[in-house]
Amino acid sequence: MKSNKADQAKHHVLIVDLNNFSRYPTLSVGYLSSILKNNGAEVDVLSPLFFGVHGFPRNVKEPRGYHYLKFLNHIAATSENRLLKFLYDRIKNVRKKDKTILQQTIVSAFREQIRKHKPDIVLISAYTMYFDVTSVIAGICDDHNIPLIIGGNSFVIPEIAEKWSVIRGVTAVFAGEPEAILNRMVDDVLLGNDISHYQGVYEDRGQCNIAKPLESLDSIPYPTFDAFPWCSYPNKIIPIMTGRGCEWGRCSFCSDVLTSAGRNYRSRSLENVISEMKYQRNRHQANLFVLLDLKLNSNLDVWKGLAERISHELPDIKWTASVHVDSRTDNGLSYVDLKKASDAGLVRITTGLESGSQEVLNSMLKGTKLKRVSEFIKTAHAVGLSVRLTCIIGEGNEQADDIKKTTNFLREHEPYIERVVINRFAYIPGTPAFYFQMAPEKAYKNIKLGELDEESGLFKHSNSRYMELKHRIAVFALLRVANTINRKPLIEKAIEFEGAF
Repeated sequence: MKSNKADQAKHHVLIVDLNNFSRYPTLSVGYLSSILKNNGAEVDVLSPLFFGVHGFPRNVKEPRGYHYLKFLNHIAATSENRLLKFLYDRIKNVRKKDKTILQQTIVSAFREQIRKHKPDIVLISAYTMYFDVTSVIAGICDDHNIPLIIGGNSFVIPEIAEKWSVIRGVTAVFAGEPEAILNRMVDDVLLGNDISHYQGVYEDRGQCNIAKPLESLDSIPYPTFDAFPWCSYPNKIIPIMTGRGCEWGRCSFCSDVLTSAGRNYRSRSLENVISEMKYQRNRHQANLFVLLDLKLNSNLDVWKGLAERISHELPDIKWTASVHVDSRTDNGLSYVDLKKASDAGLVRITTGLESGSQEVLNSMLKGTKLKRVSEFIKTAHAVGLSVRLTCIIGEGNEQADDIKKTTNFLREHEPYIERVVINRFAYIPGTPAFYFQMAPEKAYKNIKLGELDEESGLFKHSNSRYMELKHRIAVFALLRVANTINRKPLIEKAIEFEGAF
């Protein structure tokens, strides 16, 4: 018998946010909440932060000598030595115990929520690492006859969508941007109608029917963050995004341009962005904003317009941004541009250095020149910005000497940088690097791909160069320089964003 709940004036929707960001609310959940509320739904958000489960901050100040621990982790994670692999697995098992405690807390909270306020439907936003806890929640939903829809960036990967779609109690797994069809899909679920025809809903066909990217970003309502546990955040920071995707969109390692909000570049209008910033500032009495664009200078009219408009219309706010030091004649990162942005409240800026070797950057399809990146770093520092860089080691073309070049670049620019993140190269389904490595005539001989790790969404791989003594020495030197940089305190005006960006 079909439910008549969709005919009522209001649905009760529970969104379970398993992303658990520790410094600000989850932007995608904010959008889901506002769209549902605009359709008359009552929306609750269940976040682990409500129950004392601490999220993980990003890139905070490191203690002296922390690079030793990072180096040991690198050796254990990349070694082919059986003993080291055994010890590494044991360490991961210890971490899994902490994860089990977290999951038990979430499940208990979910049971209590169901007991007190049984929702009509549950939506889960999750990373793949939360498969186990989602399975338990789905089982509870099934026991209480509550439909459940799951979404997240990794469900564009068919193998992962398939695994999650067969969990008992899961009504649908969704991939892509749901804003345009969310309310209709929820209505149909509550009416008992089949929703397999909706683009984005996974069907058992071994491939994902990903929802089309939303073209008119100005058409959706501003996200609402009322239901988030504001008292659990160190500071009241509002996440905002001016555009989806990336104007460059070619980096070989990048999976962000393949996921929910990244399949081609689209931008909001400057007027729409400024209007939302005013709205969120007044609604939450907040003056801190994290702009989450992959590359805020994708649309130069918006990037430059923010600096012009904020200084006059929102003079009391502080904000952060990520940019790409691309090779356009005007990439919006001149001294004048950065000075205007700094004067308009920009306090922290991130860019992907990735490597200090131009050859490796070219292999990554980064579209950047080291000389220009150097000029950007020095200019950003000169106008008073806290500079944050990301680096990647282990690209298939990279040699130990290339890592030394990255170390030398960081050492040379150490006075101008306040944080640097070192990541290992990852092979993600759908990225140019993955397809390159899958082609026998092109693949790097030092790289061997293994099976897809459905918990991380990454393909396991080995890189024989990790075993070379000179490579390990180079990695250690890089981590040591990074530790020197990461021990610095942030400049005073950026301190409120420590761990957030």
